[in-house]
Amino acid sequence: MENMEQDSQRLIEQALQLHATDIHLQPGRKRTRLFFRIHGRLRLMGSMSIRYAERLTAHYKFRAGMDIGEQRRPQNGSLSLKYTSTPVNLRFSTLPSFRRESLAVRLLPQHEYFQLSSLSYTSDVTSHFSSLLDRRNGMLILTGPTGSGKTTTLYAFLHELTGRGARIVSVEDPVEIQNESYIQTEVNEKAGLTYRELLKSSLRHDPDVLMIGEIRDEHTAAMAVRAALTGHLVLTTMHAGSAHGAVQRLLDFGCLPSDLRENLLCITSQELVPRYCPLCKRQPCSIYCTHYKHTSRTALFDILTAKELQQCLEGRSSSVTVSKHNQWVKGYSLGLFQPDSDKEQMYV
Repeated sequence: MENMEQDSQRLIEQALQLHATDIHLQPGRKRTRLFFRIHGRLRLMGSMSIRYAERLTAHYKFRAGMDIGEQRRPQNGSLSLKYTSTPVNLRFSTLPSFRRESLAVRLLPQHEYFQLSSLSYTSDVTSHFSSLLDRRNGMLILTGPTGSGKTTTLYAFLHELTGRGARIVSVEDPVEIQNESYIQTEVNEKAGLTYRELLKSSLRHDPDVLMIGEIRDEHTAAMAVRAALTGHLVLTTMHAGSAHGAVQRLLDFGCLPSDLRENLLCITSQELVPRYCPLCKRQPCSIYCTHYKHTSRTALFDILTAKELQQCLEGRSSSVTVSKHNQWVKGYSLGLFQPDSDKEQMYV
């Protein structure tokens, strides 16, 4: 068991050193393959025997408080490690596959905060976000696909607001990055702690800023709008194909256009794109590059401002497709962009 303890710790440490966001143990017919997701791409790191993979999976399940004897149903668990090179939260998920149990591990490094000023290379974006965070009430919604950096941007906003002395209460599912500077609550459906119940309690706790991990149903959307209407700054995320799509989702959730016109400050849609490494001469940067591996991707924002939101809600632009290229050229970008180049390259 001692060797398995060391091996499991070594695997996590290796993933942290390579800035991986996920670890996957994928069972095959003869061997189990090990994958790391690095900079958004799944990379094959090696393979191991089926017996060894089963022992490793059982070890992680035991430490995460999961049932090691249950392999026919999906399970979820979590574990915090404080004595690795970077303190990290681990979220485990098992899935019974055709052959054997598959394991996925999400790595959430703690105490890693982006400053608001470091989110962008252009002062326009930083100034725009900073002015929004000065508002006393309203809603700021971040959208984008899974893995697009919404959570990182959201925590950068919270870190900035903490420095401004705001009282912050967050409702998350789950808490991704722990921070003692504000109150963090976690959804627990089994215990009856839903988004709806926690948001009701949070509004009675005198927050200046309310962070909602995700708007996923009509009840959460209604509570978010209510919080903004009653004088709170609401920061949240939503899964939508575009910034305009987020407006449509809010309407589908039953939000009144009049309430949205009054409260929506900004909706952003972001995505992460790879940069060209000047040392590796390749895209993306080599996972073994010791210089630029931690910044091999940059985020680009498509920002729907207050004026455009008003037009969208009034129906004058419901059929208009916003060009991301044009939005970035206007300055709503996060990273370097060269619109005149035939081949768009982003250098570190």
